Formats: sequence, structure tokens, C-alpha cells
Amino acid sequence: MPLLRALCRLVRLPVSAMVTLSAGFGYMLVRPMPDAGLGLVCLSTFLLAGACSIVNQIQERDIDARLSRTANRPLPAGEVSVSVAFGLAGACALGALWGFLRLAVPVLPWLAGAIILLYNGLYTPLKRRSGFALLVGAIPGAMPPVMGWLAAGGGKADMGILIVYAVYYLWQVPHFWLRTERDRHEYERAGLPLPILSLGETRYRSVLRLWFHAYLSCILMLPLYAHMQTTSMRITVTLGVMALFFVSGRTLRVTDRRGSAFHLVNVSILAVMALLLADRLLPVAG
Repeated sequence: MPLLRALCRLVRLPVSAMVTLSAGFGYMLVRPMPDAGLGLVCLSTFLLAGACSIVNQIQERDIDARLSRTANRPLPAGEVSVSVAFGLAGACALGALWGFLRLAVPVLPWLAGAIILLYNGLYTPLKRRSGFALLVGAIPGAMPPVMGWLAAGGGKADMGILIVYAVYYLWQVPHFWLRTERDRHEYERAGLPLPILSLGETRYRSVLRLWFHAYLSCILMLPLYAHMQTTSMRITVTLGVMALFFVSGRTLRVTDRRGSAFHLVNVSILAVMALLLADRLLPVAG
């Protein structure tokens, strides 16, 4: 049981579950009613996220050992050997490849390989050199909804999924920056660059507000381009974003409210997913 718990922590269940939820969300934007394909794309995405997470922890086990938030992870804590972790990562990657091949969408296995290369091959090493590595890491990080969309038969160049991809890409920056800001002193002691350390407090706050407002502006495009079918949902999205514009300016500007800002960022993306899915499901139920 201790080994099983350690292996579950290697795949970072909460993170992998959120990635899986994103892929399922993309699938249901095309096919609102659950089917076998939804289960297969969710399983494949979960295994892919698990493989990326394990390889990432192998690559960063020395850094994880220096941060209190990650020091108890299985590899720095000595609960699992690197060879066992590699074996589990390989099994997850092969399982993900099998699932994506079963979906019979030729582009999906290639996208899965590109995600691994970008996330583990480029983004993870770049984190040691630049506080802005996330601008690269967010590229594969925003792919799960697109993979779900494609698995369900959605078009590759559809404006709706391109806007959804942009929303996910832009969301990751304030989400990650606000989370790391809480541990900035540990990151600094570990020698890891952060945007707040590179830019300084004042410029960092300005860039963070600008990026979050770009994210909100992108959400405002969803009622126009994401094939929303119900007027009530289009109005709800628009009014919700306008309210976030009003609240976020103060929340992101005041240092002691950054915890609230972090939760605001995360709740906003969940609300976007819920409203878009409701827009798809309400006509079906009716």
C-alpha cells in the first residue's frame, strides 16, 4: 500500500484529473452525450498527463528536494527509485498511445508525442533558466480540450476550439504565477527564476493584470465564436466577465489579496467550462 500511494502521488492525481476533465470538456463540446469515445479519450489523456508528471518529477527531483511544498514527493523522499518511476512513466505513455490509436484520429498520437517533447523536453529544462518558461509550457498545457474536441470529430481549424485553446493558454499564466508567488522566497533560495523576481514587484503586478485582462477578453469572444446556442448562457458569460474585470483590478493589485486572486483565477476557468457545457446540454435535454 505505501508503494501504491507513492505511485499515485507520482502521477499527481488532482492535476491529472483536471487535465482529464479538460479533455472530456473538449469532447462534449462536440458530442454532448457521453459515449465510449469520451471514456477512451479521458483515460488516454489521464495516462498521458501521468507520464508527463512522472518524467517531470524525475527531471526535477533535485529541485523538489529543496522546496518544502515538494520535498515529500516520492522521489526526493526516497519512497520510489528512479528506475521504478521510469517504468511507470513508460507504462503510462504506452497506455496513452494505445488509447489514442484506438480513437482512430491520426493526429492524436502525434499531438501526444508533441506534448511530451514540449513539456518534458523543452519547458522543464527551461524552468531552471527563465522565469518565463511557462510561456512555452502553456502551449502543451492548453492542448487537452483540443484533443478531446478532435477525438469527438471536431474540425481542426474551427474558430470555437481555437478560442477555447487561447482561453486555456492565457489562464495558465496567472494561475501558475500566483501559485509560485506564495513560495517566492523558497524559489529564490533554490536559485529558480520567477517573473516577480525578474521584473520587480511593480512591473510584475502590471504584467499580471494585463495578462489576466487578456484572458478575460478572450473569454468575451466565446459567445461570438464558440457556437453558443442559448441566449441566456451568452448573456451569463458576458456579464460574468464584466464582473471579473471590475473585481480583478483591485484583487490583483493588492498584495495581501493575492490568495483570493488565485482562487478567482481557478474558479473562472471552471465557470467557463460549466457554462459552455450547459449551453451544449440544455438544447439536448430540451
